[in-house]
Amino acid sequence: MDKSVYKYAAEAGLPIGIYLIGMSACVLFSLSMPALPMLVPLLALGFPVLLGYYMKRLAKACPSYGKFSALWLFGIYSVIFGTLICSLFSALYLVVINPGFIASYVSTTLSTIEASPVAAEYVDMTTVMRSALESRRLPSGMQFVTTIGWFSCFVGSMLSMLLAGILSASKKRKTADMFR
Repeated sequence: MDKSVYKYAAEAGLPIGIYLIGMSACVLFSLSMPALPMLVPLLALGFPVLLGYYMKRLAKACPSYGKFSALWLFGIYSVIFGTLICSLFSALYLVVINPGFIASYVSTTLSTIEASPVAAEYVDMTTVMRSALESRRLPSGMQFVTTIGWFSCFVGSMLSMLLAGILSASKKRKTADMFR
């Protein structure tokens, strides 16, 4: 054990952060490239694979960290570090580069819904959205980043718990099979 689980997590946090930046960029650049948000579900499905890869790599590199608690801690901190990196990028974009993004996004969404053939089904929702837009009650860029950051950390910790359980159970099964 030449490194702590925190150091391993910090090292894994950079590629996880870059991955999360890719997901964030799909949303943040959606106004100029409308098809980009369609990549978000695909990237979201790939995230457990990426996190699981780093967790499995940790368990191989340092077998004493192959226990549930260490893997879960590693996953939580890796996602936190990655989320911090992504939040920095997103905040920079939403506060400095394009501070009017949220209002533009809501306005574009309203136009799209109102132009669709099923617009009558969403009248209540579009009324609320238009009211929020006109009265400037939309969240600020930093409120948006903070909310997404907390959500990412929560989902990442739950995903880490699930993956840690799977990986530690498979390690126990392999160990038990060796002694049969």
